[in-house]
Amino acid sequence: MNWADIILPILNLLIFGFFILLYLFYLFLLLVSVGGAYIQPRRAQLLVPGRLMDSVTTPPVTVLVAAHNEEATIVESVTALLALRYPRLEVIVINDGSTDKTLEDLIRRFSLRRDDLEVPGQLPTQPLRGFYLSTLDPRLVVIDKVQGGKSDALNAGLNLCWTPWVCTVDADSILEEDSLLRALRPALEDDQVVATSGIVRIANGCRVAGGRVVQVGLPREPLALYQVVEYLRGFLEGRLGWSWLNGLLIISGAFGLFRSDVLRAVGGYARDTVAEDMDVVVRIHRHFRELRKPYQVMFVPDPVCWTEVPTTAAALGRQRRRWHRGLAEVLSHHSNLFLRPRMGVLGWLVLPYFLLELVAPIVEMLGMVLVPALWGFGWLSNQAFVLYLILAFLVGTLFSLWAVLIEEFTYRRYTSWGELARLLLYSLTEHAGFHQMILWWRLRGVLDFFRGRREWGAQQRAGFRRRPAAVVKA
Repeated sequence: MNWADIILPILNLLIFGFFILLYLFYLFLLLVSVGGAYIQPRRAQLLVPGRLMDSVTTPPVTVLVAAHNEEATIVESVTALLALRYPRLEVIVINDGSTDKTLEDLIRRFSLRRDDLEVPGQLPTQPLRGFYLSTLDPRLVVIDKVQGGKSDALNAGLNLCWTPWVCTVDADSILEEDSLLRALRPALEDDQVVATSGIVRIANGCRVAGGRVVQVGLPREPLALYQVVEYLRGFLEGRLGWSWLNGLLIISGAFGLFRSDVLRAVGGYARDTVAEDMDVVVRIHRHFRELRKPYQVMFVPDPVCWTEVPTTAAALGRQRRRWHRGLAEVLSHHSNLFLRPRMGVLGWLVLPYFLLELVAPIVEMLGMVLVPALWGFGWLSNQAFVLYLILAFLVGTLFSLWAVLIEEFTYRRYTSWGELARLLLYSLTEHAGFHQMILWWRLRGVLDFFRGRREWGAQQRAGFRRRPAAVVKA
């Protein structure tokens, strides 16, 4: 017996076992999310925004926007935020050392004047260069500071925040008019809710005017359209399922609401990771579980945030490498939480699942090379090879199709038959090239982590108003 007779069966077993375990997780999340996909739209219909607007129990909210070189989208985003339907609202934009016209555009559009404000400074940040108040809308405050990264900028805004709830929004994102009211509904129903988030949808291909998405449409660019399918699967299956288990680990930096006292209690946003949104949620879970206090971190699928996504392979690759490096950083920082009984579902289910996601590109790409080679040399049976194809391609495709169907039969933002056909087509072809590209970039993200790379990676913004025409709502 040579080495191949020993090693190859073990590798085969590991690859097949990995796929089966990962897809069992996916199936579990899908089954859990089905109830949420059915119930949440009906609960949303019970929400009467007018009552919440008039209610004295609706808490004031501060929206934090960290902006670095966001001249393409910042004016539209802030305009949309100031137009949100919410009774007591403040918007704080933190200009994090921009070298473009981000600050100049804000000063010109909102008639900002420089002012002196006292900041408690509970959380350490890079030096602040000044404060600006709008003469057009007193709810808008702009902080200008030395560049320190997104986490540092959010901490600077959190230091100035006085409201019990804080909402973080990316500078390239647009919230729908009643998104804050809908996202805060769980907190108004249950005071154990400490953080909530809504769904993030892709604005590429939509028509934006006056800081509002006025026509919903699919993007023309294939890379952006594949991301629509990805986002639907990630939010309507993954996050909805974890939310029902109180194991939600990611509240997107594009749109998340937190109790401000909780953010301060866990030390604000960590400045030593590029996945500050995931890291802060893990620390919130840890904080309450170590104190043995009841709490809820929830995903609510009907509040919508629209965001711009990369449309080129280079930009998308940088983003996915950063995301996966961030995942590795968070799991490394919190490795002592794995399988700890006090951590409950976080320690014995959620973190192990994300560990599988971390190593997924390594195992999947190894399988793509090894399994066909073994089959070609006759070392793998036809039945085993067919099983691999089913696990590697067919099952993943079915999960994508299911996410599109959940969207179609519940929220229906894409209402024309042409749009549905395109979504189904891209769901069917996602694992025929796009998925493999994502795996490669995720693998490079793991390598970046072990190499100790720290840079964020620049993202080019097209701007909401300069997008090509799209297939719009029928």
